[in-house]
Amino acid sequence: MLDSIDVFRISGARMRQLSERQNVLAQNIANADTPHYRARDVKPFSFDSTLLRAQPGLMPLRLASTQAGHFGASRGGADVVTDRANSYGEDPDGNTVNLEEQMVKQADVAKAYDLTTLVYKRGTALLRTAAGGR
Repeated sequence: MLDSIDVFRISGARMRQLSERQNVLAQNIANADTPHYRARDVKPFSFDSTLLRAQPGLMPLRLASTQAGHFGASRGGADVVTDRANSYGEDPDGNTVNLEEQMVKQADVAKAYDLTTLVYKRGTALLRTAAGGR
């Protein structure tokens, strides 16, 4: 029922993506001493790609880039990728996991999850108020 309301659908998708990212970061930390292990990460959540899939029967939304600094609509998804470009370095054994970097990323995930949970709670409170509840 709530999946037909955009705020709940998008919040749910964001929470699933953050859960997947937390899982991948935990795997990175668990393999911090594994030779030749490459740190991985999940592609960032893209609000615009969620909107493009919002209404299956309607025409998809097309985002226009009116200035050079705008993000394109092609980003998004929850694909796991090797985090080589942002890696701080490589150990002599070929491992690219940096524990400090992984801990900072986990803190970012926790903060984003808290924010998304707040949006979800406010949406349910608004729905409850609209239905005449307290």
